[in-house]
This record gives sequence, C-alpha cells and structure tokens, in this order.
Amino acid sequence: MLKHFKNKDTISDICQAIAEDGACIVDGLLKEDLCDELSKDFLGDLEKIDWGIDELGYKNEFYGDQTKRLHGLFSRSTHMETVLTHPLLLGVSRQILLADDKARDIRLSNTELMVLNKNQKNQVFHSDAGSWHRVQKREKLEASPGKGEILVSANCALTDFTENNGATRVVPGSHLWEAGREPTEAEICLAIMKKGSALLYSGNVLHSGGENRTDDIRTGLYLGYAISWLRPIENQLVTNKPEDIFALSAKAQQLLDVVPGGFTVIA
Repeated sequence: MLKHFKNKDTISDICQAIAEDGACIVDGLLKEDLCDELSKDFLGDLEKIDWGIDELGYKNEFYGDQTKRLHGLFSRSTHMETVLTHPLLLGVSRQILLADDKARDIRLSNTELMVLNKNQKNQVFHSDAGSWHRVQKREKLEASPGKGEILVSANCALTDFTENNGATRVVPGSHLWEAGREPTEAEICLAIMKKGSALLYSGNVLHSGGENRTDDIRTGLYLGYAISWLRPIENQLVTNKPEDIFALSAKAQQLLDVVPGGFTVIA
C-alpha cells in the first residue's frame, strides 16, 4: 500500500515516504474546480485526435492503442502555471533533487496529459528517469541507497483513479532495485485516488498505466521535475506558443528554463 498524505503534512514526511517506498499519494493536492477547469481547457484539443495517438504523431505499443496524450499544455490552459508552481510540488522536488548538492536548482522536464479509454490494457513497466538512462545508471551507482535522484514525477488525477479504470500501477521499493529485476504480482499496488489528488514518485520507481475495464475515461496530468543540468524532454518554446511562455511569471519561466538574456552560467 502507498502512504497517503494531505496538503498540510510536512514536505519532509512526504519526501521520507518517497525515499522509502519510491512513491506516495497526496490527497486533495489540487482543488476539484481547478481540475474541472483544466479538463475543460483540454477537451477541445483532445477531441481533435484519435485514440492511440498523440498530437505529435507518436503511436506505438508503449503509448497504448486506447490513449490520448497532449503536450504544450501552457498554451492550452492558463491554469497550468498554478499546477507548475504548486508549493508542495516544488518543495518536495527541491528537497529530493537538491539534497546531495549535485544540482543548484530544478527545472520542468515535461508535462503531459494522459487519457485512458475503455479497453486500454496495462502499460509495460518503466521508470521515468530512464529517459536519461546513462545518467540514471551512473547516479544510482555512485549514490547511497535512496539518493542520486535526477527526476521527481507527479501524476495529478483530473478524474478519479480507481481499481478498474486504469489507476497507475506502482512497484514500491523498486527505485532501489538492481537493473533488470521484474516485479511479481504481489509487489504491484494501484495508485487509487480521488480527483485532485496526486501520485508523487521517484524517477527511478517502476510504474505503468493500468487497465481500464470501465466505460469511464481516466485523465491524469503529468509533470516531471528534473535537476537543472539535465536536458528537458520537452522544449516548451516549441510545443507551446512562445508568447504564452513569455506571459508566465518569472518564477514559472525559470522552471521552464527561460531566463533573462537566454543564458545560464551555472546549471
């Protein structure tokens, strides 16, 4: 079972749970009306693409044949800045990623809206930090257990995540495993949570989208916070309209690696 926390709980307690289990759930991270506004903002663009493909044209078994995915979310919803700069998300990410003095700050790697339709099957297990697999391997080898994190992921539930509609499958403790180990059924748990809650997890923990056996659509909003010297997966000035990025606050722009003069001396 994953530990559950509230917004009022301390960042240290949440980080401790992630260090021990690789993941935890924060109930009520986002207000339900904010989730509804986000969903409304994304609806029109979701309706323009077919199941099994995202708007960038990716279509393969990993993404799933009954999913839809959106990127460039800051041009799709003005409410994205509220999520990006959420004090708890930033606090947890900074405490975990900057703890071993291997980076000076954090940056957003990417955002993604992930929608699971009826009959979507279980996704293959993976770790998000595997996008930088060479760095991930080196950091895990050099660091003490539970350290060496390069990414903190957040999957915010814009709809309820239930046992039957595709709640994310998580393997607690797998962030400490040797490479190549596969989980048994007994080691897998489901991130069951209400709309507005968020699954926070280590970039090294094994997880996957679950199977949707209902007629409901399951919608999750993903944000990945990385150490500042990693190249982000998403180039926000390409996937979004540049004028939308420059309209964000200075705090948000810095998280998107947009800084005055366009030059970072020390990452």
